[in-house]
Amino acid sequence: MPTPSDAAAYLALGLVIGFMSGLFGVGGSSISTPLLRLIDVPRMIALATPLPVTLPTALVGGFVYWRRGWVKKRVLIWTVLGGTPGVVVGSLLTEVVPGRMLMLLTGCFVVAVGVRLLQPVVDEQPEPDPQGPPVAVLVAVGAAVGLLSGLLANGGGFLLVPAYLVVCRLAIQEAAATSLVAVGFLATPGTWIHWRLGHVDWAMALGLATGAVPSTYAGARLGSNLPKERARFLFGLFLTVFGAMFLWRTVYRAEVYGWLT
Repeated sequence: MPTPSDAAAYLALGLVIGFMSGLFGVGGSSISTPLLRLIDVPRMIALATPLPVTLPTALVGGFVYWRRGWVKKRVLIWTVLGGTPGVVVGSLLTEVVPGRMLMLLTGCFVVAVGVRLLQPVVDEQPEPDPQGPPVAVLVAVGAAVGLLSGLLANGGGFLLVPAYLVVCRLAIQEAAATSLVAVGFLATPGTWIHWRLGHVDWAMALGLATGAVPSTYAGARLGSNLPKERARFLFGLFLTVFGAMFLWRTVYRAEVYGWLT
């Protein structure tokens, strides 16, 4: 059982995770795993325990965006169909990839997403295409994101949003909304596999979810009415700086203790 101070820390972290997830459609695992590692939660537990938290947050935030009509259903369906097998393969690979290498990959992706968010989006309101992106493109995006999200034990939102913006040419709110619903589906097989592998601390997950669910709703409500550019820039700046600090810490510890420890 967690101590009262641990429970309070998980609740506070859940509030931050949920708010960012609802506001941006990304931010859950991209910040929760590094933050949990900063308080010395074991690597695989820090990697996988935030994963089941994405299920209720995706449901709550996705409901808000779905009512606004911003979820692109065709994009969602083909992304999930392409991504589900990748999640399964990636989740199983965590058994053979050293934990410190997974932390290094997590830090690299946090920085990469932060840098991408700092760049202006070209044509955030593209001309609507009746056909949408080709099915092959959507399946490929889903497969790539699914593999990485399974390997890094996250729902994939911090990868899906940039992919939707750049590859699929969705508007920013459509990308955030569709991503938020997609991660709910993609997180399901990964949660089950990591639970079977013993990587999920359910008491910690409950504490995170208790804070994340109400704050996801608040974030999604704000995100559905907020001009995105300034918030996007600030979030990108935060991820870039935070990810760089986490990378430095990971590399430093690897030099001291070894990459395979």
